[in-house]
Amino acid sequence: MITRLLKKVIIFDAFPKVDSGYQHKSPQGGFVTIIISIFLWFLIISEFREYWSSNQKYEFLVDRSINHKMQINVDITVDTPCMFLTVDLFDAASESIHFTDELKLFPTIFEVREAHHLGYQPEKEIALDVKKMMVDAAAKLVDKFDSDSDVVGTACRIFGTLEVNRVTGNLHITAIGHGYSGNVLNFTHRIDEFSFGTLYPQLVNPLDNSIEIAEAHVEAFQYFISVVPTTYIDNFNRILLTNQYAVTDYTRIIDGLRQPGVPGIFFKYDIEPISVRITERSTTFSKFLTRLCGLVGGVWVTAGFVLKFANWIWMLLDQTIGNGINSTRGPNSTDSNMNGTLYNGGVRYNYVDSGLHSDVNISLQKIASD
Repeated sequence: MITRLLKKVIIFDAFPKVDSGYQHKSPQGGFVTIIISIFLWFLIISEFREYWSSNQKYEFLVDRSINHKMQINVDITVDTPCMFLTVDLFDAASESIHFTDELKLFPTIFEVREAHHLGYQPEKEIALDVKKMMVDAAAKLVDKFDSDSDVVGTACRIFGTLEVNRVTGNLHITAIGHGYSGNVLNFTHRIDEFSFGTLYPQLVNPLDNSIEIAEAHVEAFQYFISVVPTTYIDNFNRILLTNQYAVTDYTRIIDGLRQPGVPGIFFKYDIEPISVRITERSTTFSKFLTRLCGLVGGVWVTAGFVLKFANWIWMLLDQTIGNGINSTRGPNSTDSNMNGTLYNGGVRYNYVDSGLHSDVNISLQKIASD
C-alpha cells in the first residue's frame, strides 16, 4: 500500500531529477559558477552584518514630561589644587546650591591622556553591547576613583552626580574667596565626562574627553549648553529617559579694567521645549532567514537564466556565421578539392569531393549536433 501511495505522490514532484548522462558541463558554466559563488558570499556576509546590527528611528516631539529633577554627571580634572576650588550652581528658580561637599574632590596629577580640543572628534569604531550598557548605565557613576585618594598632586579631580532642578541653570567651578597670587590659579582642565541623565547606547556627549589649555592664570571658560530631553526605547521595548545636548564654548582672559569678571569654568545650560524619541529596531530571525533564502535562490536562478541566454546568443551567432559560409559556395563549384563543412538549415555536414568525374560528386555525412 505504501508503494502504491508513493507512486501516486510521484506525479506531484516539483523537483524532477535529470539523469547525469544527459547533463552537459561546460567551461563557461564553471567560470560563471565561480563568479556567482564569490559574489553570493559577499552578499551573505552583508546580510549577517545587517542582522547583527540595529537601526534607530528618530522622532521629534513636544516635551510634555513633568519631571522636576535632573541629574548632571561630572568628571573633570582642573590643574589647580582642590583646596582652592569650589563648585556651585545657580538656577532660574533663584536657588543657589553649594555642591563642593556632595562631589568628590581628589588630588591628582594633571595629564592630557587621550583628550582632544572641543570640536575635534577622532573617527573610531564603537563596539556596542546593548544589554550590558543598559544594565551598567545606572551603576556607572560609582566610587571608581577611591584608589586615587592617597595620590598627592597639584591638580584636582572633581567627580560625582548632582541632582538639580529641571530648569535653566549655571554650574561653575571657581576659586574660593579672593586675593590669591596670580600664580596659584590655573583653570586648564580636562573633561572626562559631562552628561545629563542616564547613559544609553551610542549616546554622544560633546564635552567628553575634551581639554582646554589656559593661556593665563585668570581666565574664564564658558560653555553654553542646550539640553534636549531624550527617550530611548531598545529592542525589548525597555524605556530609558535621559538627555542629549549641544554645546558652544567661549574663552576670555579676565582683566580688571577691560574684561572684568571671575576666573573659572562655567556651564550654562538651557532645557529645550522639544524632545527626541529614539526607537531601536533590528531584523527578526524569521525575516533574516526569509531574506537569506530569497537572496541565495534568486541569485542562482538569475545566473542560470543569464547563462542560458548567453548560450542561445552564442548558438545563434554560430548558425549565422555557418550559413554565411555555405552561401559563398554555389552548387556548381568546380574546385578540385572540396573537402569541408556544409551548413543546411542549422545542421552541420562534412562533405568530401570524390574527384572521379568532371561533375562534382559530393558525399554528405550528417553529424549529429549537440
